[in-house]
Amino acid sequence: MYCSRIKIFSRRNLSIFLNFMIFALSFSGFLISCLNAKGEGYYHWITRLLYFTQQSNLWIGIASLIFAIMLIKKDTQYAYLKTASVFKYVFTVSITLTGIIFCSFLAPFAGYNVWTFASVLTHAVVPVLSVVDFFTNREITEIDKKHTWLTLIPPFLYFIFTSVLCILKIDFGKGEPYPYFFMDYYSEVGLFGFVGEWPPKIGSFYWMVFIFALVYLLGAVYYKIKAAFRLKSENNK
Repeated sequence: MYCSRIKIFSRRNLSIFLNFMIFALSFSGFLISCLNAKGEGYYHWITRLLYFTQQSNLWIGIASLIFAIMLIKKDTQYAYLKTASVFKYVFTVSITLTGIIFCSFLAPFAGYNVWTFASVLTHAVVPVLSVVDFFTNREITEIDKKHTWLTLIPPFLYFIFTSVLCILKIDFGKGEPYPYFFMDYYSEVGLFGFVGEWPPKIGSFYWMVFIFALVYLLGAVYYKIKAAFRLKSENNK
């Protein structure tokens, strides 16, 4: 009986459970956001896909589902598992960025209650579970230092995509040609301006530099911690 319980609650099974949970909650948060879009002032649910929050939740959800399936199939080739691990690493950093930016810079200055059930899932629960799984999941194979640069790809592609839409003045769902205030290229500060009121306003260019620096820092810290965990695990064998 005791051995059976150990098997049921092994780290591998816990990782499978966590990855399925991340998939289920990220997609639940996305679907609920879409269903409540009009009630929250969006003219169409499809505009939800124009936001990094929804995209990062879909990315980590899909990556987690694939990883869970690979863990269930114990004969998964190492090369495939390593590739999946890199995607998990990159998208874990992306979903962490989602949580940090929302909780630190968006929610406090929103002027209304932004903590709906879907918002809690997509901005808090999924990011936390993703980070927990990344550091506790021994099945995530070696992450190389060079992979740190890959964490910049999702936000970079997002900025390119949304910048084109902003320049074209595409409505992001609420009558505004930008998804977040720091991408409002038509504001009084524009790209390179600065206004010293509180909260201070700085140009979109400086926000981009800050966000990319934050992403790289998160990637580097996550790599260092994961490498330290791996080394400790190898020494305990």
